[in-house]
Amino acid sequence: MRIDDDETGVVLANRHFLYRYLWRAFAAKPDETLLEVARGQHALEACGLVSDTAARIQQAIAQLARADASADGVASLEAEYTRVLIGPASLPAPPWESVFTTGENLIFQESTLAVRAAYRAAGYVAAGYPREADDHLATELDFMAALAEEACTAYEAGDAERAHASLQVQRQFLSEHLNAWAKPFSDRLERAAGKDAGGLYVHFAQLCAEVCAADEERVSGLMADA
Repeated sequence: MRIDDDETGVVLANRHFLYRYLWRAFAAKPDETLLEVARGQHALEACGLVSDTAARIQQAIAQLARADASADGVASLEAEYTRVLIGPASLPAPPWESVFTTGENLIFQESTLAVRAAYRAAGYVAAGYPREADDHLATELDFMAALAEEACTAYEAGDAERAHASLQVQRQFLSEHLNAWAKPFSDRLERAAGKDAGGLYVHFAQLCAEVCAADEERVSGLMADA
């Protein structure tokens, strides 16, 4: 990683924005602030730096965000979020890693402990610990956003060694955790949605899977240039 390379700085900042954007999408019900970001040019440009696929998905998200800009539309999206990610009915694709690593609808399994250990090794504790399972999708994305910000800060300070170390942790977490289940989660949600597969959260899940898969390769490239 060349610490004087402006392109590297853009990539690092873009990664931080995307992980924070995805974290917000899955962390709480949608509000006007999220929808404004989803409609904005920044999100589209950020996804365009990832891949053409990510840009197409983001275009669909922006269209849905524009279509549901009214109070009734936001309420509809809030209902979708509740139905897809909270319940009380059975969730179409439970947003916990352990569900996909065990093949059963179980949380607080070995993968949960492995994720918790990864957080602790990097000096982080999940905001919901110990009441909430550490391997919720929003929590894992929050962890990546925090590390992405850490890498940005190190880069801007001219500390290539620290930036590289942070990227190494991120690449390992993507390989061992997020990329082990983000795509299966997205696929399961899309199958469950059926004729309603054009919903906002199906698209957010697709975007998450695409960003995480592409980012593992991007991080490897950044580290190779070090």
